[in-house]
Amino acid sequence: MKDTPIAVAYIPHAAGPDTEIKTDMLKDYDNNPFISFGSDNLFPQAVAIMARNSPNHRGVINSKVTYLMGQGIHSEDAETQDLIKNANFEGMSLNAIQKRLFLDDGIAGNGYIEIITDKYRSFLWFNHVDVTKCRIDREKQKVIMHPNWATYEGKADKKAKEIPLYPNFGYERNEYGIYVGRSIYHMKDYEPEFTNYGIPQWIGGKDSVEIDLKTNKWNLARLKNSFQSSGMMFVPVKDAEESKNVIEQINKRHIGEGKQGKLMVITKSRAREGQKADTTEYVPTQDNNDGSWTDLHKQSLSDVIVSHGWYRALTGIADNTGFDTERILNEYYIALNTAIKPTQEKWLEFYRQVFQEQMNKEIDLHFLNRPPIDDDQYKRIWEIRMERGLDYDENDPEQKLIILRDATTVKIDKKSKDE
Repeated sequence: MKDTPIAVAYIPHAAGPDTEIKTDMLKDYDNNPFISFGSDNLFPQAVAIMARNSPNHRGVINSKVTYLMGQGIHSEDAETQDLIKNANFEGMSLNAIQKRLFLDDGIAGNGYIEIITDKYRSFLWFNHVDVTKCRIDREKQKVIMHPNWATYEGKADKKAKEIPLYPNFGYERNEYGIYVGRSIYHMKDYEPEFTNYGIPQWIGGKDSVEIDLKTNKWNLARLKNSFQSSGMMFVPVKDAEESKNVIEQINKRHIGEGKQGKLMVITKSRAREGQKADTTEYVPTQDNNDGSWTDLHKQSLSDVIVSHGWYRALTGIADNTGFDTERILNEYYIALNTAIKPTQEKWLEFYRQVFQEQMNKEIDLHFLNRPPIDDDQYKRIWEIRMERGLDYDENDPEQKLIILRDATTVKIDKKSKDE
């Protein structure tokens, strides 16, 4: 079943007005080996651009990534902890890789991670793969990677690279004569009617993100034009050549980004000699939309946060209530149990599965989670374990004991809170 196309006709750019992206090479999709992602196959690129240009949208994404990472992935097993610190041949940590995966998922609703091993399963490495570079092949057996899908030249394109989808591996001999197997795991958000790709959670707020983009451009354009409004200018000229030069100079020097301050220039012939001289006349366009634009911007911010399924107190966005620590903690614990832990567990289950299947090894992995504000210097052991995603039992006498909240090494203080 093919995915329902996502219309991405116009993509906002930072440097100017919306620009239509057309890729003639991709019109005949049946002759290409990949499954198109979007009506022009550039949906990942479009949402990446939106995330780079909308401050509120990007702020929510960054906030979610921060809380999803928490204090990072940890293990009590020394060997596994070494792998976390050095997850690939470049010495990149698993936490650095996972942070990129969370970012890709927040922006595009998809994530790709490369799994590398050898014929004898003597090692296991992981690499992050940029979500904008990947497409699924028509047989749904491989991931096709290309550095720039807007310039893809079809099956004969030598820049394209294919890697099997997990659990299949493609083997090749490296420079040391070792057969290295590579595979890519595709993590995606579920969405009805989309069987090949996921789409981002915030997609329902796409219009609100675009409003945020446009209102910021509008404000910037007004600033650049010293808040001068658009209007009509009547300019007396000698002839057609002078008319052309006048219009070019006005367009070049006196309008701003997005055509803010754009003038409709109307030229007219100067009065004949002996008659009263004509003068330049300017008629401004009235602009009474300040209030509506401000309200629209505020509404779009609320809609963006809601579409992300996130909480305002965790975004770092200023609020009328100020720095409400109680609200921040309350929303953090709600997010921890409804959004953070389920997302973390999805990825932990993947890592456990890969180690079990490829290395025949059970590993202990967990995220360490801490609230942004310490609500108490001392905590019960079961509270600490709960925050860190570990098994806990609030009725266990040992877990009822008190420890120093910020202690790096857990030392039990046998005094209880009741004493």
